[in-house]
Amino acid sequence: MNIVSTALISLSALWSILQVNSLQCYSCTDMRNNTECNQLPTVTCNSTSSYCFTQVEKVLVNYLKITKRCGHSTECNSGNYNVWIASKHTSCCIGNLCNEFANGKTNVTYNVFLILAAVLALSIFKNI
Repeated sequence: MNIVSTALISLSALWSILQVNSLQCYSCTDMRNNTECNQLPTVTCNSTSSYCFTQVEKVLVNYLKITKRCGHSTECNSGNYNVWIASKHTSCCIGNLCNEFANGKTNVTYNVFLILAAVLALSIFKNI
């Protein structure tokens, strides 16, 4: 074999190895629906991103903002909160298209309880 044939075969083999090891993730920004997010084109992560990132923000129980993309380990489970009627849940996973589901893990019962407690407190103080 000549050097050109060897180089072409080597490049072809390297390309196929890189394609196999490239992580693919669902990708969207501030979508309100997980199904619509998953219908957008997926992304291939670069070598510095080894996780698929998902962030779900909820306000008033029904309003969602879903963001999915390639991510880094420092972003996983960062900045999570569940306060009154708002919450944010951030998670990461490893594996092609593993961020298919957007689980907000919001405790709806807790939020409803806090709203009812606030309404009750306001009505009590209003009558005093």
